[in-house]
Amino acid sequence: MKRAALILAVLAACTPKIYDTADVAERGAADVASCQFIGTVRGIPAVFGPLKDIGLKDARRAAKVKAKEVGGNTVVFEPIPEGAEVYDVPAKVYVC
Repeated sequence: MKRAALILAVLAACTPKIYDTADVAERGAADVASCQFIGTVRGIPAVFGPLKDIGLKDARRAAKVKAKEVGGNTVVFEPIPEGAEVYDVPAKVYVC
């Protein structure tokens, strides 16, 4: 029983935060040509390895929250090469 509690505690510690990013759109570079560039933000994955997809989603949400904090409403994420290890997720922030 103690082992199960320990496993649950570890999983809970690794669970990504939930962010509200409904106000920030994700677009491609061609879609923001007429928008005002604000700057660059980064999201950092909280989990890696077998949970890397969860970490990547969490990092994207974190970057969108940071974009909103600096006054942006649109982000353009830099492409991530297939199979690459991801340690941060940079995004350009725009007001459109």
